[in-house]
Amino acid sequence: MNSRIERIAYQIYWLIHTTGGDCTLSDLASFTGASQATCRNIAAWRGWATLYRRTARSHSASRRRPGDLLTPVDDQVEALNRLVRS
Repeated sequence: MNSRIERIAYQIYWLIHTTGGDCTLSDLASFTGASQATCRNIAAWRGWATLYRRTARSHSASRRRPGDLLTPVDDQVEALNRLVRS
C-alpha cells in the first residue's frame, strides 16, 4: 500500500471515530480530498464500510426532524391560542 492510500485511510479512520460515524461518504471524500470511490474502497477494504452513515439527513423544511421543538400538534395549539386571544 502506498503512502497516499495509507494517509487517506488514516484520515477516514480519524473522521469516522471523531464524529462517531455521523458522516457520509461525501464527507469522507471532501475531508480527505480523494474521490468517493477511493474512500468507499478503502473503507470497505479496512472493514469500516458500516461505520459511517449511508445517506445524508434531509434538512427540508417540509420534513420534521427528531429533536425539533415544533410538531404538528404544537402548530395546532398555537393556532387555537391565537383564536382565543383575538
